[in-house]
Amino acid sequence: MSSYYLRFVGADTLPKSLSKREVEECFGLSIEDIQELRPPRFRGTARLGAAVQLVMLRATGRHPDAFSGLPSVLLRYLTSALGMHATDIASVTSLYKDKDTRYEHQLWARERVGFAVVDDTTKPLLADALGEFSASAVSVDDLIQQSEHWLFDRRLVLPGDRTLRDMARTAFAEQENAAIAAVRTCAPPKQVLAALSHAFSKRSGPGGHTVLEWLRTPPGKHGQLTLSEVTKKIECL
Repeated sequence: MSSYYLRFVGADTLPKSLSKREVEECFGLSIEDIQELRPPRFRGTARLGAAVQLVMLRATGRHPDAFSGLPSVLLRYLTSALGMHATDIASVTSLYKDKDTRYEHQLWARERVGFAVVDDTTKPLLADALGEFSASAVSVDDLIQQSEHWLFDRRLVLPGDRTLRDMARTAFAEQENAAIAAVRTCAPPKQVLAALSHAFSKRSGPGGHTVLEWLRTPPGKHGQLTLSEVTKKIECL
């Protein structure tokens, strides 16, 4: 998968600074796509609407109505590729007069690129994957990002943020509870108390941060000082 695609998968907005190269590599229309978008199947602005549905789903794993706006450079590229006049349309909503047409275009785009929606069959698989990812995820947001790539790799349309976030929170909480249970089972109470006391103790030096806050601070740029700091954190743990 292109690194360009990875930049857009799961995003709820596209950068206004989207470059021409990124548009061509990630959102480009093939000759076969343009053939499919010609009349009599699609006419007028419906051609542009269907084209937006197609390229956005293929590049991001989401239908375009999940985004707050469309970059002008993308619209210029699509209208030019379709042989249409430039348009000032800024959103997908303004391309459609009724929801039925938009739904038909979404269905066509999914069939065209081989995507499917998450249903009763695939949702349990997603829940299992989240359970596995939660063992190494550092946060709910990290877990959501991993699940988005898992969905994209399996050609599944990314659900709304609330759906994924609720599932990720559940999986993350279950992993945390399992970890707590393991500690309580395997570690003597005195060692647990000693570890907690150390984690919340103040570190020497400016700032007055606790050991736990220090451990949670992300590493800086690559270099000797960063390597030394990370080594100290490993030793502390």
